[in-house]
Amino acid sequence: MMKRTSTITEIMPADIQTVWGIVTDNEHYHWRSDLERIDVLDGGERFIEYTKDGFSTEFIITRIESCYCYEFDMQTKIFTGHWIGKYESTGVGETKLTYTETIRFSNPLLGLISYLCLPLKRIQKAYMDDLRKALKEKS
Repeated sequence: MMKRTSTITEIMPADIQTVWGIVTDNEHYHWRSDLERIDVLDGGERFIEYTKDGFSTEFIITRIESCYCYEFDMQTKIFTGHWIGKYESTGVGETKLTYTETIRFSNPLLGLISYLCLPLKRIQKAYMDDLRKALKEKS
């Protein structure tokens, strides 16, 4: 089994409640430039994201502590994984985010190819950029 992990840490220009509210509201996902839609299932405990490229990922929330930790397992046809989001108030109206994503491929060849077609760091950076824009529009 091949494993890849990527972590990104950024400071967002908004208080922790605002950031938390946007990130955890899967009914209102239009701020995400990569998504076509999200189907929220099982009362919100599970959701499926569909990218504009037609790729779908199922998420099952495994831990949610308001304004502190948002965590879930994920799976697609080619990988399984785990995502952890940590939230920390800076005390000056900003929020420090640390997101760690780990994905596992049962097929080592797919794991190697994923470096080309699934650039985790670039995907994480795009998410942070989208979030920053959404926060700016909200203020």
